Amino acid sequence: MATGKVNVGFLSPISLDAPHFDRFERFVPDGVSLGLRALDLVEGALTSLQGKEDVAAERAIQVIRDNPDWQSAAILGAPVQVYNPGMAQKVRAQVSIPITTALEASAAALKALGASRILLMTPFDETLNAQCRDFLAGYGIQAASGPQPAAYYRDAEKLGSDDIYRLTAEGMASAGDVQAVYFQGAIFDPLPIIGKLEADMKVPIVASNPAMLWHLVALVGGRFSVPNGGKLLEEWPSLAT
Repeated sequence: MATGKVNVGFLSPISLDAPHFDRFERFVPDGVSLGLRALDLVEGALTSLQGKEDVAAERAIQVIRDNPDWQSAAILGAPVQVYNPGMAQKVRAQVSIPITTALEASAAALKALGASRILLMTPFDETLNAQCRDFLAGYGIQAASGPQPAAYYRDAEKLGSDDIYRLTAEGMASAGDVQAVYFQGAIFDPLPIIGKLEADMKVPIVASNPAMLWHLVALVGGRFSVPNGGKLLEEWPSLAT
């Protein structure tokens, strides 16, 4: 069981100047210290991540060793894992703290909330979405993809809350009966309206950054409650067995 301050780390494949990191900070409880570090792996298109399993693992391992106070760490970005499926395991083999990923943490969160059929909302193209759906299927989670918000994934960062609400409503209408909505790709950011989305869509909203925060803390026995953080962070469910 974690006692005192819980120290966790986020390893981002891109730089840390994206505004969604600033918006996410308000969801970090006072009892958690979150360290953000960049691995600088993305060079333009997300496909630039392909073939970087060894260099990505080496950089992650070094960052974790440079931060010995971290009790657990997350590797951000679903594309990192789908393009380099062995990376997380290589990191785990060389460090002594629990490691999670965006996809693993979100799957764990969905299972903790009892969701087995979900709407997947991402800024990615269909090829990458299909890989995300396949990953979730390995956890027993069936996913239907919502509308693609932009032709180029980075353009999703320009969308406002009204756009995200509209796209989510369109996705819910086409997906049929789902038990949760999962946002993967933090530049497509539902956090400013997570409470409204949950109230109106009547299902939990799981976003990858809060899911990783919840998972990292839960893995070391911590538990908090974040007001206005959506069902996952407000109720802080236990890890599913």
